[in-house]
Amino acid sequence: MHPPPHCIDGTTQRGAALIVMLVIMVIGFSALLVNSFSLADLNNQRQTKTAASLAQAKEALIGYAVTYGDTHSGKVHGYLPCPNLSGGALGATEGNAAGSCTGKNISQIGRLPWKELNLPPLRDGTGECLWYAVSGTYKNNTPTSLMNWDTNGQLQVYASDGTTLLTPADNQAVAVIFAPGAAQTGQTRTPDTSTPICGGNYTASNYLDSDGTINNATVSAVANATGKFRFGTAAGINDQMLFITRQDIWNAIQKRNDFLATLNNMTQKTAECLAFFGATNGKPLANPASNKSLPWAAPLSLADYGANSNYDDQAGLYAGRVPYKVNNSYSTTASTMLNSNLLVNATNCPSGWADAYPWWDNWKDHLFYALSGEHRPVNIATAPCGNCVTVSGSAPYAAVVMLAGSRLTAQVRASDTSGAGSTPRGTLNNYLEGRNAGNYPNGSGNADYQNQTIDGGFNDILYCIRTDLSVAPCP
Repeated sequence: MHPPPHCIDGTTQRGAALIVMLVIMVIGFSALLVNSFSLADLNNQRQTKTAASLAQAKEALIGYAVTYGDTHSGKVHGYLPCPNLSGGALGATEGNAAGSCTGKNISQIGRLPWKELNLPPLRDGTGECLWYAVSGTYKNNTPTSLMNWDTNGQLQVYASDGTTLLTPADNQAVAVIFAPGAAQTGQTRTPDTSTPICGGNYTASNYLDSDGTINNATVSAVANATGKFRFGTAAGINDQMLFITRQDIWNAIQKRNDFLATLNNMTQKTAECLAFFGATNGKPLANPASNKSLPWAAPLSLADYGANSNYDDQAGLYAGRVPYKVNNSYSTTASTMLNSNLLVNATNCPSGWADAYPWWDNWKDHLFYALSGEHRPVNIATAPCGNCVTVSGSAPYAAVVMLAGSRLTAQVRASDTSGAGSTPRGTLNNYLEGRNAGNYPNGSGNADYQNQTIDGGFNDILYCIRTDLSVAPCP
């Protein structure tokens, strides 16, 4: 017997219910999938925004350092700005670099000074403005003693595991740029009247995180101390960052078309200052111009390589550093110079020294000097060159001034200007190549120095002081 046509058996009902359940499951799964994709897209967008802002800030900071001497009269390239430490009344100074930030060689942390860098207020993917730490050796105020390509950073950066060091000892970070991310537990970002643009406040710990050992929100207030920072994604740290190293700065500076010419000019002007000494020799000669004595050299090893007064001539020293003070030589030759500080006063040097002086002041630790025996400080007429230095067999010359190029592979150089960390500075092989280092101490004043095409094994720059006290590049 067949059921009535309007009746549906149980099997059909169960099948329909299963279809409905499957449709509901598919709709739910699709919703979850769409939501998951939306979250992933949002995170990717935030990461992209953060990466772009960090990269833009890094580029601007390097550009600031590369052109610092152009935009700041009487200064050399390499310096970075202080952070933005306060927004002032109603945000009047928000985004500005602080005029000064703590003492010499003390690092500083604060907000990125976007106005100083001619940038908009850069933000990370969560909408927070960027933060910034600068090494005490690279901040522009208070400046370090020597700003040159051997000046190292004081900041160490670790990977997210907290142990992998990303900045080796000889190429530490000179600056770190932070994207703080979303607020963590305990962080309060309540805005105040000093931050109308970026919002929030200037308390670093409300933005940058700590794993209990490495605290991204602090740097030491002690001179020459090392600051440590850690990438996020672990141990309660969500800070993202980019860092700038010494090499980043100086690789960019060396690409300037005028950089090598500037170093050559400084070396030439230094040689001309030394030659000027020979033109000021005085009594008892009836013809003082016949006395072409030049000053003794300063020692290689100094108590503080950043202090000009330590570059003091030493009687009997035919090779060493270019002297800043020439007291011993000054008295022997009865010099008519304005004073015994040869290189400090434009009156004691030829025209153009005022422009070269800031470079000498920061690169003096790279300048070396070899004196001929016949041109040592005396109070008699200079004899014809029977005992004089030569360069690659050519000559004779009254003296040679040498500028050490950038560090070669086997050379070890110090950033510290004093103390145990400065020891490598006293080893000439760490600066000069070949005979230019091997001839030290040039005990008789007649060594043959070396000049050649700059290559991977030689990059010294030599200027010769001729026996008539004119100056020219060495052959």
